Amino acid sequence: MSTILVTYDGSVQIISFNRPNKLNAISFQCYNEVTKALIEGAKNDSVFLTILTGVGKAYSSGTDLFDSSVVDMEDRLIATRDFVRAFIDYPKLLVALVNGPAIGIACTTLGLCDLVYATKTATFSCPFHRLGITAEGCSSITFPLIMGKTRATEFLYSGKTLNAIDAQKIGLVNEIINDGINGRNQLIKKITTEIALYKLPIVYTKSMMLNGVISKDELHKANDREIERLIERFNSDDFQNSIANYFKQKTLKNKL
Repeated sequence: MSTILVTYDGSVQIISFNRPNKLNAISFQCYNEVTKALIEGAKNDSVFLTILTGVGKAYSSGTDLFDSSVVDMEDRLIATRDFVRAFIDYPKLLVALVNGPAIGIACTTLGLCDLVYATKTATFSCPFHRLGITAEGCSSITFPLIMGKTRATEFLYSGKTLNAIDAQKIGLVNEIINDGINGRNQLIKKITTEIALYKLPIVYTKSMMLNGVISKDELHKANDREIERLIERFNSDDFQNSIANYFKQKTLKNKL
Protein backbone atom coordinates (compact mmCIF):
# COMPACT_ATOMS: atom_id res chain seq x y z
CA MET A 1 0.00 0.00 0.00
CA SER A 2 1.31 3.43 -0.94
CA THR A 3 2.33 5.75 1.87
CA ILE A 4 1.46 8.86 -0.17
CA LEU A 5 -1.37 10.09 -2.37
CA VAL A 6 -0.46 11.80 -5.63
CA THR A 7 -3.26 13.71 -7.32
CA TYR A 8 -3.44 16.30 -10.07
CA ASP A 9 -5.51 19.44 -10.48
CA GLY A 10 -4.70 20.81 -13.91
CA SER A 11 -1.03 21.82 -13.80
CA VAL A 12 -0.85 21.23 -10.03
CA GLN A 13 0.63 18.05 -8.56
CA ILE A 14 -0.44 17.37 -4.96
CA ILE A 15 1.69 14.98 -2.90
CA SER A 16 0.04 14.03 0.39
CA PHE A 17 1.71 12.07 3.18
CA ASN A 18 -0.78 9.26 3.77
CA ARG A 19 -0.14 7.49 7.07
CA PRO A 20 -2.70 9.33 9.21
CA ASN A 21 -2.79 6.60 11.88
CA LYS A 22 0.91 7.36 12.50
CA LEU A 23 0.61 11.14 12.10
CA ASN A 24 2.10 10.68 8.61
CA ALA A 25 5.45 9.54 9.97
CA ILE A 26 7.91 9.04 7.10
CA SER A 27 8.91 5.40 6.69
CA PHE A 28 11.64 4.06 4.41
CA GLN A 29 8.97 3.36 1.79
CA CYS A 30 7.52 6.85 2.19
CA TYR A 31 10.92 8.49 1.70
CA ASN A 32 11.35 6.60 -1.57
CA GLU A 33 7.81 7.29 -2.78
CA VAL A 34 8.01 11.05 -2.17
CA THR A 35 11.41 11.16 -3.89
CA LYS A 36 9.96 9.34 -6.90
CA ALA A 37 6.90 11.62 -7.02
CA LEU A 38 9.05 14.77 -6.96
CA ILE A 39 11.27 13.43 -9.75
CA GLU A 40 8.18 12.58 -11.80
CA GLY A 41 6.73 16.04 -11.18
CA ALA A 42 9.99 17.63 -12.31
CA LYS A 43 9.93 15.63 -15.56
CA ASN A 44 6.20 16.08 -16.28
CA ASP A 45 5.82 19.01 -18.67
CA SER A 46 2.18 19.49 -17.69
CA VAL A 47 3.10 20.04 -14.01
CA PHE A 48 3.93 23.60 -13.02
CA LEU A 49 3.35 23.54 -9.26
CA THR A 50 3.76 20.81 -6.64
CA ILE A 51 2.04 21.07 -3.26
CA LEU A 52 3.14 18.95 -0.30
CA THR A 53 0.58 18.32 2.43
CA GLY A 54 -0.72 15.61 4.76
CA VAL A 55 -3.82 13.45 5.04
CA GLY A 56 -5.73 13.84 8.29
CA LYS A 57 -4.73 16.02 11.22
CA ALA A 58 -0.96 16.12 10.65
CA TYR A 59 1.40 17.33 7.97
CA SER A 60 4.05 14.82 9.08
CA SER A 61 5.60 13.80 12.38
CA GLY A 62 8.95 13.25 10.67
CA THR A 63 11.04 10.11 10.36
CA ASP A 64 9.38 6.94 11.59
CA LEU A 65 12.07 5.86 14.05
CA PHE A 66 10.22 2.60 14.70
CA ASP A 67 9.88 1.57 11.06
CA SER A 68 10.72 -2.16 11.11
CA SER A 69 10.86 -2.54 7.32
CA VAL A 70 14.56 -1.62 7.19
CA VAL A 71 17.22 -3.04 9.49
CA ASP A 72 20.23 -1.13 8.15
CA MET A 73 20.16 2.45 9.44
CA GLU A 74 22.56 3.56 6.71
CA ASP A 75 20.11 2.42 4.02
CA ARG A 76 17.41 4.48 5.70
CA LEU A 77 19.64 7.54 5.83
CA ILE A 78 20.60 7.14 2.17
CA ALA A 79 16.88 7.26 1.40
CA THR A 80 16.68 10.38 3.58
CA ARG A 81 19.57 11.98 1.66
CA ASP A 82 17.89 11.25 -1.68
CA PHE A 83 14.60 12.65 -0.36
CA VAL A 84 16.30 15.94 0.50
CA ARG A 85 18.13 15.96 -2.84
CA ALA A 86 14.77 15.77 -4.61
CA PHE A 87 13.68 18.95 -2.78
CA ILE A 88 16.93 20.73 -3.68
CA ASP A 89 16.77 19.74 -7.35
CA TYR A 90 13.08 20.39 -7.89
CA PRO A 91 13.07 23.00 -10.70
CA LYS A 92 9.48 24.17 -10.53
CA LEU A 93 7.36 25.85 -7.86
CA LEU A 94 7.41 23.77 -4.68
CA VAL A 95 4.86 24.72 -2.02
CA ALA A 96 4.17 23.22 1.39
CA LEU A 97 0.68 23.35 2.89
CA VAL A 98 1.25 22.50 6.55
CA ASN A 99 -2.10 21.31 7.92
CA GLY A 100 -0.99 20.12 11.36
CA PRO A 101 2.21 19.14 13.18
CA ALA A 102 5.41 19.33 11.11
CA ILE A 103 8.14 17.63 13.11
CA GLY A 104 11.79 16.91 12.38
CA ILE A 105 12.60 16.51 8.70
CA ALA A 106 9.03 17.48 7.81
CA CYS A 107 9.84 20.85 9.36
CA THR A 108 13.44 21.27 8.21
CA THR A 109 12.65 20.63 4.53
CA LEU A 110 10.21 23.55 4.60
CA GLY A 111 13.32 25.69 4.19
CA LEU A 112 13.79 24.10 0.75
CA CYS A 113 10.26 24.95 -0.40
CA ASP A 114 9.58 28.11 -2.39
CA LEU A 115 6.48 28.99 -0.38
CA VAL A 116 5.07 27.68 2.90
CA TYR A 117 1.43 28.06 3.93
CA ALA A 118 -0.04 26.85 7.19
CA THR A 119 -3.46 26.30 8.71
CA LYS A 120 -4.25 27.53 12.22
CA THR A 121 -3.68 24.02 13.58
CA ALA A 122 -0.13 23.80 12.19
CA THR A 123 2.81 23.46 14.58
CA PHE A 124 6.54 23.26 13.94
CA SER A 125 9.26 21.53 15.96
CA CYS A 126 12.73 20.00 15.58
CA PRO A 127 13.39 17.88 18.70
CA PHE A 128 16.66 16.46 17.40
CA HIS A 129 18.87 17.08 20.42
CA ARG A 130 16.38 15.38 22.74
CA LEU A 131 17.01 12.24 20.69
CA GLY A 132 20.78 12.66 20.67
CA ILE A 133 20.81 13.34 16.93
CA THR A 134 21.44 16.38 14.73
CA ALA A 135 19.49 18.52 12.29
CA GLU A 136 19.00 17.62 8.61
CA GLY A 137 17.04 18.80 5.58
CA CYS A 138 19.74 21.46 4.96
CA SER A 139 18.35 23.37 7.94
CA SER A 140 21.89 23.97 9.20
CA ILE A 141 22.19 26.59 6.46
CA THR A 142 18.61 27.41 5.35
CA PHE A 143 17.17 28.19 8.79
CA PRO A 144 19.81 30.83 9.71
CA LEU A 145 19.11 32.50 6.35
CA ILE A 146 15.34 32.41 6.89
CA MET A 147 15.11 33.23 10.60
CA GLY A 148 18.44 34.84 11.40
CA LYS A 149 21.19 33.04 13.28
CA THR A 150 20.00 33.60 16.84
CA ARG A 151 16.41 32.52 16.20
CA ALA A 152 17.51 29.51 14.16
CA THR A 153 19.95 28.52 16.90
CA GLU A 154 17.26 28.69 19.57
CA PHE A 155 14.72 26.81 17.43
CA LEU A 156 17.07 23.99 16.43
CA TYR A 157 18.78 23.66 19.81
CA SER A 158 15.75 23.86 22.10
CA GLY A 159 13.35 21.63 20.19
CA LYS A 160 10.52 23.94 21.20
CA THR A 161 7.24 23.94 19.31
CA LEU A 162 6.05 26.97 17.35
CA ASN A 163 2.47 27.64 16.38
CA ALA A 164 1.55 28.97 12.94
CA ILE A 165 1.55 32.61 14.04
CA ASP A 166 5.02 32.40 15.62
CA ALA A 167 6.36 30.50 12.60
CA GLN A 168 5.07 33.28 10.35
CA LYS A 169 6.75 35.91 12.53
CA ILE A 170 10.19 34.33 12.02
CA GLY A 171 9.71 33.85 8.29
CA LEU A 172 9.17 30.10 8.15
CA VAL A 173 5.56 30.55 6.99
CA ASN A 174 4.34 32.93 4.29
CA GLU A 175 0.67 33.01 5.19
CA ILE A 176 -1.94 31.32 7.37
CA ILE A 177 -4.91 29.96 5.41
CA ASN A 178 -8.20 28.18 6.03
CA ASP A 179 -8.20 24.48 6.87
CA GLY A 180 -9.69 21.72 4.74
CA ILE A 181 -10.32 21.26 1.04
CA ASN A 182 -11.68 24.79 0.66
CA GLY A 183 -8.48 26.25 2.03
CA ARG A 184 -6.41 24.13 -0.33
CA ASN A 185 -8.51 25.14 -3.33
CA GLN A 186 -8.25 28.81 -2.37
CA LEU A 187 -4.47 28.38 -2.10
CA ILE A 188 -4.22 26.83 -5.55
CA LYS A 189 -6.32 29.66 -6.99
CA LYS A 190 -4.19 32.27 -5.23
CA ILE A 191 -0.91 30.84 -6.49
CA THR A 192 -2.07 30.25 -10.07
CA THR A 193 -3.78 33.62 -10.46
CA GLU A 194 -1.68 35.97 -8.33
CA ILE A 195 1.82 34.50 -8.03
CA ALA A 196 2.58 32.11 -10.87
CA LEU A 197 0.83 33.39 -13.98
CA TYR A 198 3.58 32.14 -16.28
CA LYS A 199 5.85 29.13 -15.91
CA LEU A 200 9.19 30.24 -17.31
CA PRO A 201 9.65 33.44 -15.27
CA ILE A 202 9.20 31.38 -12.07
CA VAL A 203 11.62 28.68 -13.24
CA TYR A 204 14.24 31.23 -14.32
CA THR A 205 13.90 33.35 -11.17
CA LYS A 206 14.18 30.27 -8.95
CA SER A 207 17.32 29.20 -10.81
CA MET A 208 18.88 32.65 -10.39
CA MET A 209 18.01 32.78 -6.69
CA LEU A 210 19.71 29.41 -6.22
CA ASN A 211 22.84 30.90 -7.72
CA GLY A 212 22.64 33.99 -5.55
CA VAL A 213 22.38 33.84 -1.77
CA ILE A 214 22.75 30.08 -1.59
CA SER A 215 23.62 27.69 -4.42
CA LYS A 216 22.35 24.19 -5.13
CA ASP A 217 25.91 22.96 -4.75
CA GLU A 218 26.07 24.39 -1.21
CA LEU A 219 22.73 22.78 -0.37
CA HIS A 220 23.90 19.40 -1.63
CA LYS A 221 27.11 19.68 0.39
CA ALA A 222 25.09 20.60 3.50
CA ASN A 223 22.79 17.63 2.94
CA ASP A 224 25.77 15.26 2.60
CA ARG A 225 27.38 16.68 5.77
CA GLU A 226 24.18 16.34 7.75
CA ILE A 227 23.59 12.75 6.63
CA GLU A 228 27.18 11.77 7.39
CA ARG A 229 26.79 13.13 10.92
CA LEU A 230 23.42 11.41 11.35
CA ILE A 231 24.95 8.05 10.47
CA GLU A 232 27.33 8.54 13.39
CA ARG A 233 24.57 9.85 15.67
CA PHE A 234 22.14 6.99 15.04
CA ASN A 235 24.89 4.60 16.11
CA SER A 236 25.70 6.63 19.23
CA ASP A 237 24.93 5.84 22.85
CA ASP A 238 22.98 9.13 23.03
CA PHE A 239 20.43 7.95 20.48
CA GLN A 240 20.23 4.40 21.83
CA ASN A 241 19.63 5.76 25.34
CA SER A 242 16.91 8.12 24.12
CA ILE A 243 15.06 5.22 22.45
CA ALA A 244 15.46 3.04 25.55
CA ASN A 245 14.06 5.87 27.71
CA TYR A 246 11.11 6.24 25.32
CA PHE A 247 10.15 2.59 25.66
CA LYS A 248 10.67 2.72 29.43
CA GLN A 249 8.32 5.69 29.75
CA LYS A 250 5.80 4.06 27.43
CA THR A 251 5.82 0.87 29.51
CA LEU A 252 5.30 2.83 32.74
CA LYS A 253 2.46 4.79 31.15
CA ASN A 254 0.72 1.59 30.03
CA LYS A 255 0.93 0.18 33.56
CA LEU A 256 -0.79 3.21 35.10
